Amino acid sequence: MGTAAGTVLLVSAKAGFSSPTDRPLNPQAAGATGPVPSGSVPPPSSGPAPAGSMPPGNGGATTMTTTAAPPAGGGTKTTSAPKPTTAAPKPPRTTMKDGTFGGTSVYVEYGSVELSIVVSGGKITDIKVLDSPSDHSRSVQINNSALPKLKAQALAAQSANIDTVSGATYTSSGYKLSLQSAIDRALQA
Repeated sequence: MGTAAGTVLLVSAKAGFSSPTDRPLNPQAAGATGPVPSGSVPPPSSGPAPAGSMPPGNGGATTMTTTAAPPAGGGTKTTSAPKPTTAAPKPPRTTMKDGTFGGTSVYVEYGSVELSIVVSGGKITDIKVLDSPSDHSRSVQINNSALPKLKAQALAAQSANIDTVSGATYTSSGYKLSLQSAIDRALQA
C-alpha cells in the first residue's frame, strides 16, 4: 500500500495536480495565524512522515493527499488526481481555406472599396473588385490604372502588405483594408 500511495503522490507531484482535500501540514508555514482548528492536520513531527504525505521540497508547502481504504477482499485501491479540464487554445490557422471570401466594404475619400478573393490550394488566385470609387470621371480614370497594379502586387505578395499606388492613395488604403479582411475570413474559415 505504501508503494501505491507513493507512486500516486509522485505522479501527482510531477503533473502539478492537487485536490481540494490538500491541506498544509504546517498551517503556520503556509501563512496561517492563530490556533489550528480541530480536525486539521497537526504540525509535522520528527518521526516518519504519515502515509500519503509528500516529501518537503515543493516550494516550501508540504501537502497531504488521501488514498482510499482497501476494498473488502484484500485488494488495494487508490484514487488518482483529477485530469485538468482546460484544453489548450487552438492555434491560429496559418493557411487559407479554399473558396471565395468577401472583404469588408471600406469607405474612403470619393467612395467605397470592396473586394473578394478566390483561394485555391491555400493561395490567393484571384481578386475581384466589387466596389470602387466611381462617382467622378477622374476617380474612374485613377482606379482603371491603380486597381490592376494593386491586384498584381497582392497576388505576388499573397498578403495585404503591398505598396500604395502613386496618385491613388485613398483607393490603395481601402484596397488594403478590404483585402486584409477577406484574408482574415479565409484564415478563420
